[in-house]
Amino acid sequence: MSTPNYSPLHGLPALAGLASFAEAQRPGLSVDECVRRLKRYHYAFKRLHEIFLARLTAEPIYELKMAFSLHAHYCAEHTAALRQRVGEMREPPLGLEAVPDPILEIFFDEILNAPTTGELITGIYSDAIPALIDALRQHRADTNPLADAPSMRLCKFALIELEEMLAYGRQAFHSLCVDDKPSPFNARLLQIAGGIDGTHPKLDQPAERRHSGKPFVYDGIPRRDERFPDPYNMGVNAESFLYDPNQPAEPKVLMMFYKRIREIDVPEMMASIITETKGKPWGYYRDMTRQLWDEARHAMLGEVGFVSLGVDWTKVMVNFTWSLGLNSQLTPKERHGVL
Repeated sequence: MSTPNYSPLHGLPALAGLASFAEAQRPGLSVDECVRRLKRYHYAFKRLHEIFLARLTAEPIYELKMAFSLHAHYCAEHTAALRQRVGEMREPPLGLEAVPDPILEIFFDEILNAPTTGELITGIYSDAIPALIDALRQHRADTNPLADAPSMRLCKFALIELEEMLAYGRQAFHSLCVDDKPSPFNARLLQIAGGIDGTHPKLDQPAERRHSGKPFVYDGIPRRDERFPDPYNMGVNAESFLYDPNQPAEPKVLMMFYKRIREIDVPEMMASIITETKGKPWGYYRDMTRQLWDEARHAMLGEVGFVSLGVDWTKVMVNFTWSLGLNSQLTPKERHGVL
């Protein structure tokens, strides 16, 4: 039976619905080229994860702390998926700890070292994430949809969350970066590197450092925006109130909301552990980042509770002495012990 006349039984979708026969017969990426690209995506997600957490504690705007927590979690998950996929295609050592392109290293170092919140937002959401989206879309267009179905699936799910991150970043950009534009310096670095995936024509120019001439120094001192007027004092002991059987139930609901929103300082502290603890297996960073995101959700649940009752939570003293004390007085291992 000739291929043009062939059709699945009962008109069912061909090839489990992944592709038509024509699509499955077209050439795709070689294993070597697929792995080369996957390693560059892996590096991009890993560096974005690093940037979100390294800048979270010292970022004063509460909403950005929460977004950085979520987006770091997304990046940790996709980094793990890419590591697994490369492991399916290659024997150890996988070379995943190596920098795939020194120009990409400079590109992400520049974002990490951005001197202002506006430049940080621009670097992440206007420069890095759109470039990574383009690379993953190109992978799906170039590879064979059947032979490389696992990579196609990985790219598909990563794109869903990258698009979500980009949508948030665009709103943040319009809110905070009215006078800022995507950095021509960062764009030039990407051109020199040939894009995130290295497939674009490369600009034959030297790559220079601007903000990253000196190594990044992590700032573990928590900062808060103007809605936190007295971060050094706690207006009430939530735990003693909640566990006091003589206290009425309704005020305990408000106290629970307060206890939840006060957990903003857990991501501030956990970010310091993750950032300052080097050389662990990726599963450690993935699990720790998932917990950090859980703690950020707890804080937002408290925020939602106050909003649902029409209570202005900014009138409540939400302190940061727990994260401040741990970050400034204990080692990362000691902080983890307290956690």
